[in-house]
Amino acid sequence: MIKLRNGATAFLHSNGDYFLIKRAAHKALAPGVWSGVGGHLEPHEINDPLAACYREAEEETGIARSEITDLELRYIVTRRSGDEIRQNYIYFGETTQRDVAQTQEGTLHWVPETELLRREFTKSFTAMLEHFTQREPYDKAVYVGVCGNDDGSLRMHWSRCEDYEL
Repeated sequence: MIKLRNGATAFLHSNGDYFLIKRAAHKALAPGVWSGVGGHLEPHEINDPLAACYREAEEETGIARSEITDLELRYIVTRRSGDEIRQNYIYFGETTQRDVAQTQEGTLHWVPETELLRREFTKSFTAMLEHFTQREPYDKAVYVGVCGNDDGSLRMHWSRCEDYEL
């Protein structure tokens, strides 16, 4: 039986840097890799991943919702992992708060935008960030990425999520 696992992740930007977490070695999912801040949606957030994103950002960093601006959905990444369909709603936003609390989830770092792709992310996040860094700054669309297997390597299919009833 296939189950669903939904998550929300925030990539916060401030003065040319991105706020990232290097996940703790004890984490069950993606130990030791880099990520934005985020986590699983709670049952009451299943239809509101933005609320989960704000909650996770505050829990993991101490950055309050009022200290985050322009947090907007940019990607929905979907993949299958065994008997799970994992779907992550990925938001990008701004913050002026650079003093953060540390967390049990891993270590928090401000990373220059020029070094963003030099970190080890999950394969799907690496593909998403490569796509993101190639977008035009004015491109505010939401993209859906579906992971596939190309002889053992990640194959990512990108589609712009648009309303077809115009």
